[in-house]
Amino acid sequence: MSGYRIIFRLAARNIFRNVRRTWLTVFLIACGLAALIFADAYIRGSMATMIRISTETLLGEAQIHLPGYRDAQDVDLYISDVNKLTGQLNQIKEISAYSPRIISGAMISSSENVAAGMLYGIDAEKESSVGKLKDVMIAGDYLTGKSNQIILGQELVDILELRIGDRVVVTASQANGGELSQNLFRLSGIFRFKDRALDSGLAFINLKQAQKLVNISGVHEVAIKFTELEYAEDKSLSLWDTLNTTEFETLSWFELVPQLNGIIAMVEYSTLIVATIMYILVSLGVINTMFMSIYERHYEFGILLAIGTRAKILFVQVLIEGIYIALISIVIGNFIGGLLSYWGVTNGLNFLEDMEFSGITMNEPIFLIIDPFAVLNLSLSLLVITVLACVYPAIHGARLSPSTAMRKTR
Repeated sequence: MSGYRIIFRLAARNIFRNVRRTWLTVFLIACGLAALIFADAYIRGSMATMIRISTETLLGEAQIHLPGYRDAQDVDLYISDVNKLTGQLNQIKEISAYSPRIISGAMISSSENVAAGMLYGIDAEKESSVGKLKDVMIAGDYLTGKSNQIILGQELVDILELRIGDRVVVTASQANGGELSQNLFRLSGIFRFKDRALDSGLAFINLKQAQKLVNISGVHEVAIKFTELEYAEDKSLSLWDTLNTTEFETLSWFELVPQLNGIIAMVEYSTLIVATIMYILVSLGVINTMFMSIYERHYEFGILLAIGTRAKILFVQVLIEGIYIALISIVIGNFIGGLLSYWGVTNGLNFLEDMEFSGITMNEPIFLIIDPFAVLNLSLSLLVITVLACVYPAIHGARLSPSTAMRKTR
């Protein structure tokens, strides 16, 4: 046992024989780990932001339609027995809120101009529990349930040259026949999602008035919000069997927007590639440092082998030196990476604001997410990689011939 203590003491002494080289190596490894910790937190934060933007805007965390509605977008394909459906939704504990909607293409006109858009009939109170429409109002009032209210996006208001209180005529096609229906509204509010397509192409009116306009008694869509976002991905929950029948089709957000799920998978794959490259660079740096250290100690290694020190002892000593370097690097790397990531957690990063990825506009700051298990995995992986990188130099040192090694000058 005392022999191993000596090995540990020698290893601790040897790594600081050349202080400058050791600290440069530690700095290289620590910066690599800090970069991976920050990148992991940034990617988790950006993915969470993308999902939140998508689900809180209009998508919801899941949606219910009649089978075939999403493909045809036919105004005739509506859920007629809304009471039955809402009764089921009220019994599912994983669902925190839901919002029934009427959806129809429409022509929206003012005294100055005309534009095409999508008309949504919503229950104002329920919609505010599922999405953020109420939170993005920038002028006027949100829907209150009064008749003839309409809220429009900022860009659509500019196109139609409207102000709060101005008259707006909405023309839509009725269900069960396709006859045109018109109604006069007053602009009660203006919203801004910071997404060009949404701000220039959406109009919202009260649900009951939308039902009259398109001549139906049901709804086209019910958007769902879960108590936990993870439930949208957990297909083992009984709610999916309950809500997916021959009568209804219920899809989660990643089924409704498969390209978003593809982006997440692609980013995770890219992260693995970046981590692999970083580990290779760290390994090369460690190998170079350990070989230089062993080369400077050839004479010392020759003496130890000549007096009977087993090659196994020298091999273990070099590995322990690598472990010491890795542990110091991990502590410093966690400190730097944690500090940078914590700043991103509290302040957020907004240099991607208003940039678009596959139809999703990053219209709010990205707040980083630090996952302690991910940090632990990165740290342990770096420890293993560093130790493995020391194996080849350790084998070289253990296989030195005493006579050859002792011919090296100090």
